[in-house]
Amino acid sequence: MTAADGLNTERLKTIPLLNGFNATDLSQILDVMEQVTFEPGRLILEQGGTSRDLWVMLEGTCEVSRRLEPTRADSNRVVLAMLEPPGHFGDMSFFSPSPHSADVKAVTAVTLLRITHADYRELIAEGVQAAYKLAYNVTESLVRRLRRMDDWVAELAASTPAHEQAHRPEWQSFREKLFDRWNL
Repeated sequence: MTAADGLNTERLKTIPLLNGFNATDLSQILDVMEQVTFEPGRLILEQGGTSRDLWVMLEGTCEVSRRLEPTRADSNRVVLAMLEPPGHFGDMSFFSPSPHSADVKAVTAVTLLRITHADYRELIAEGVQAAYKLAYNVTESLVRRLRRMDDWVAELAASTPAHEQAHRPEWQSFREKLFDRWNL
């Protein structure tokens, strides 16, 4: 079933990843979107797994969690987020071929829109403006997440009991990884 079946364009315009899309853009992106449903408890993305799909939530709730020890299936988990419409996920692997950093599981029955990276690449190859608008909107979303992460890291560093502890090797290593060895 394609996304065009049963979805009205007014509803699609409320999805942040489709912000700024005109009728032509919506039509072009709908041509490559597929509507998919998952039952409660179903794993949609698995930490360490690979896929290149971008998912947009239409209905339901998903849990994003991460195993503390990624190589152990029975490892303790930490819940990173609960996602509801019009949230999205899979964006990091969609644009950068790397293993998923977390599991995404349906908590309730969910209805999602899926865009495969292969279909997206075809839009780019054809110069379809909707593909560039989607990339721009995903970038804005990732920037918002990074800013929230910056705030959290700053709060965490400020909460260390002594200023010297903020310079421990673990913090230095974390900062280097987080900022990709930027000199700030």
